[in-house]
Amino acid sequence: FFAAVLFLACLQSVEAVDHYSFEHAEEMRLSGRIEWRDYGPEPFLEAAEENKPIFLLLTAPSWCYWCHVYTSDDYVYHPDVYPVINEKFIPVYVDADKRQDLTRKYLEGGWPSTTLLSPGGERLYGYSGPRPVENMIANLELAADFVDSQSFSTPAHYGYQPSPAIVPVERQLKNFQDDYARLIILSYDPVNGGFGRNQKFPQGLTLDFALEFYESTGNDDLLEIVQNTLNNQYTRIEELETNYNLFDPVEGGFHRYGTRSDWTPPHYEKMLYDNVRLLRTYSHLLELAPDNLLAAEVTEKTNGFIMRNWWDEEGGFYGNSDVHGEDEYYALAVRSEPGPRVEKTKYSDWNAEAILTYLYLWQSTQSAEYRNISEKSLDFFSENGISATGAYHYVKPDGEKAVTGSLLDNAYLLLAFTEGYEVLGKEEYLTVSEKLADYSLDNLYDWNSGGFFERNSADVHLYVPGENVDFSKPSENGVMAYALLKLYKITGNVAYLNAGLKSLGTGMDGIPELDGRYYYAKAAQFAIRNNLLEEFGRNKERIEKIESSKQENFWANSFIAPKILETPEKFVPSPEGIEKPDAPLLLLIPVALLAGLLSFLSPCSLPIAPAYLAYTLSTSRRSAKKMTIAFFIGLSVTFSLLGMSATLIGTFLKSHLTFFSQIAGIAVMLFGAYVLSGRGFSGLRTKRQPASYLGGFAFGAAFALSWTPCAGPVLITILVIASTASSVASGGLLLFVYGAGLALPMIAASVFIGKINRKSRVWKLIEGRELYFIIMNRKFSLHTNSLISGILFIILGYLIFSGTLFWFSQYITETPFQKYLLSLEKLLLGFLR
Repeated sequence: FFAAVLFLACLQSVEAVDHYSFEHAEEMRLSGRIEWRDYGPEPFLEAAEENKPIFLLLTAPSWCYWCHVYTSDDYVYHPDVYPVINEKFIPVYVDADKRQDLTRKYLEGGWPSTTLLSPGGERLYGYSGPRPVENMIANLELAADFVDSQSFSTPAHYGYQPSPAIVPVERQLKNFQDDYARLIILSYDPVNGGFGRNQKFPQGLTLDFALEFYESTGNDDLLEIVQNTLNNQYTRIEELETNYNLFDPVEGGFHRYGTRSDWTPPHYEKMLYDNVRLLRTYSHLLELAPDNLLAAEVTEKTNGFIMRNWWDEEGGFYGNSDVHGEDEYYALAVRSEPGPRVEKTKYSDWNAEAILTYLYLWQSTQSAEYRNISEKSLDFFSENGISATGAYHYVKPDGEKAVTGSLLDNAYLLLAFTEGYEVLGKEEYLTVSEKLADYSLDNLYDWNSGGFFERNSADVHLYVPGENVDFSKPSENGVMAYALLKLYKITGNVAYLNAGLKSLGTGMDGIPELDGRYYYAKAAQFAIRNNLLEEFGRNKERIEKIESSKQENFWANSFIAPKILETPEKFVPSPEGIEKPDAPLLLLIPVALLAGLLSFLSPCSLPIAPAYLAYTLSTSRRSAKKMTIAFFIGLSVTFSLLGMSATLIGTFLKSHLTFFSQIAGIAVMLFGAYVLSGRGFSGLRTKRQPASYLGGFAFGAAFALSWTPCAGPVLITILVIASTASSVASGGLLLFVYGAGLALPMIAASVFIGKINRKSRVWKLIEGRELYFIIMNRKFSLHTNSLISGILFIILGYLIFSGTLFWFSQYITETPFQKYLLSLEKLLLGFLR
């Protein structure tokens, strides 16, 4: 529907090329039709004073065609739309490239992005792309009426919550690299190349890692992934009008993404970061396969496009090129002048990636041209892109520079200058590296928990009050970890070693995007090759002194929420992580079993009782024990896989836990409805074959996805073993034994049920009775056990689907009885030290 609306919008304008352009969008922005404000404290204060909602437009005018469509008089500046915005809203205009910090917060899925906010900053409604004018007006009116009838407080800053820092162990680092390679293979599209099955974005870093892993392992599948992706991204000149893929064969360079899985048709804008990543990747491929003529052509033409359009002889690279009227330009083999507009802003993070690529090209070719490009770019940012408050996000041709204090820019420039020193040997680059590293440690590093914060900016005029600090820890922690570990090997500064390893350990789990894993993998690889974990151990005392000093005056301590200070102490791993006990595996097995029994006594296990009851009531007396075993095998196996973070399936399950939990919840509710329909099982008295044992296993697995035992000392130790043991199977075995300990009381109960005297009152209660009722002159029956179990299934399914069950297990950890059980586990663990 969205695509159809946009297509019709194009048809309505005969002058689409001129009407939907950067120039026209800028003309409309400056026309005064809408009284745009810059993002900052003022519009939010104004909104609070006038009790009006905020109309936040997040657009990318320098390259985004649909942003030009949206910011025309067909949509935002439509005569029926813009008066409503002016009268009832405080309009705020944001350039997404120049404010990537706000893009991360507000982007509604794609550009252009519209978010309606309350005066207090709460999101009311949002959407991406143009919408029919009638719908826009209706939603604007609804939002304005809602705000008019409410009262809102000014935005509040969220408290900072420390957590234990994590130092990874070598097996975790090795497994992370192996899992990344396996994930690349699993995500690969063997038909069209690339990754995913719908829209295709180039994943240059991931492809480059595939080549690195091919070099170290000889796995031909990884080489084939890169070669096949290149073949499918390539466009033959004779197919420009019929099969235009990601690569531009006329002018060179790659477009931003393909709208379908076969890369066609592309969105024609070209971005610096995509092209420098792919230039490096396919240059790497050409080194490994010198006879690959396609790689030779693509690297030559891509470099040519970058140098003609984006390279600035004063140093540095421009950011992007726009679409120039979509296929009015790019579908032609002979192209008219002038070409696409170039955005001449220099963005720090994108330039850092360009520098890394040209340093690589200089190393592999020894071409003086590439060395000159690298040096000039480093010199430009050394002189213009860094201040006492760290890296600027962008520098414009007129000298304007802005937005400091973001991890994004400081991490990438730190890596660029560190590698610049390694490759080119200029001392001034090392000086800049240390300046960026020290700034980041003082202003962005979490000295309590490890890892770097998203933002701590001195530019308070660019943010809503309190928003200049963001305590989230984004994937750029991998970039920072890699840069700091490399810088440590150069300088010997153990503060860099400490922060690098803990940023790596804190951020490795749960990275959703493929390219986001790349620098974590590089950091892990570098740490293993240089024995940095051993060096960390040898310098532990020095590191603890540095941390103690830094923690005492750590600026983020003032943001700790009061409720956290009042939270009773509970068992958590030490800042250095948990060391494995010295006890042999055979001794750990009974300890894990006892720990499972203790967990059964925990309030955390309360949801197991109705789950077990529901399934037991739906089976026969004879099969109760076997069904119970099947149920708890499913529970234990799934719990083991979730705990074994070193395995690919464990990582995959945890990364998609919400999705799988919701699917499991729906399945359990449907099963409950099936039982209630009368087509289920008639209770413990039935002589028919009950639910299959596979069904019992599946139900236990579904329950495990959303129920987490309260984490005690023994369990945490087992989890550590699961991800660090020389054999992952050892950790998995202990997790399974732990689950068996949890299951023993229920298995004992099922044995008891099987031995109950059929004439006893207890049996009569368990056996239940048949209920009869008449509907439309037809007689129906439903057994009481089916009624009870069906209702329990539906309730439990909803609790799983909604996440309430998971919340319950998290909440219950603070109860006094649970803390007592945790103390017993700590005592049990003490015997193994």
